[in-house]
Amino acid sequence: MRTRVLVTGAGGPAGTALVRELRARGQHVLAVDAEHHPGVVRVPYATDPGLVAVLRRLVDLEQIDLVIPTVSEELPVLAASMAQLNPAHTVVAPERAVRLAHDKLLTCQVLESAGVPVPAFGVPEDYDDARAAVRALGGAVVTKPRVSRGGRGVEVVDEAWTGSWAEVPPGSVVQAFAPGVEYAPMVFRAPGADRAQVTVVLEKTALADGRVGNATAVRRVRADDVAEVASRAVVALGLTGPVDLDVRRDVDGRPVVLEVNARFGANSAAAPEVIDAVLEDSGLPAHGAGVGA
Repeated sequence: MRTRVLVTGAGGPAGTALVRELRARGQHVLAVDAEHHPGVVRVPYATDPGLVAVLRRLVDLEQIDLVIPTVSEELPVLAASMAQLNPAHTVVAPERAVRLAHDKLLTCQVLESAGVPVPAFGVPEDYDDARAAVRALGGAVVTKPRVSRGGRGVEVVDEAWTGSWAEVPPGSVVQAFAPGVEYAPMVFRAPGADRAQVTVVLEKTALADGRVGNATAVRRVRADDVAEVASRAVVALGLTGPVDLDVRRDVDGRPVVLEVNARFGANSAAAPEVIDAVLEDSGLPAHGAGVGA
């Protein structure tokens, strides 16, 4: 028996990796994306009010069992519209949890309140200029949009920075820069569970922009403290299903959570246990018969 899976964002890094892994398991995959890609069905953008209706038609036409979104902007929309995609099961966390993870400032606030370690943080308006931010947060800082994905808009600001603090976009987050090893833990937590059932820790061995950015290479490692912090973050935010996190060691070697994505990340091939857990939790076989189309 083959599961019929619809994967959104199939042209992006997370979607491409997930489609490849599901097809390798023999599942039938319908790949969709808002951009044009060969072999991928076009659907509206997350900001288009017609997105859910289009996905619903595809669910009916293709007899889809499972919908797995991999685009951050789609998550709040689909979390609020899961019932409209029945009988397919949509792999998305509860709406409130999704909205907390979607906003990086809210993520930091919730995790800090729950005792989950995060870098010292604020917003640009808290500081008169870049030097004030660097002094207040104890060294180099990172500015990034409250709502974004990947490494978009991320900038490291230190004493040598020549930019203009007045031009840091409104709606940004300012975080102390954690200079240590960066990790990309991948977690699965079942609905109603008080802890994560699967946690795989990946070390980012190369970053797209040197000190920051998406990982261009990863390796599995044993880092129990990172796994614990990642699991606690998922529980504190109320997330379920697959979760992709960014964790880094601070100047004292302590793992701190940089941000949380309530979806599969680009490195799912390195954590097949998470994919299997999602399929099994949905009541579907982890491996199909034959090769998926």
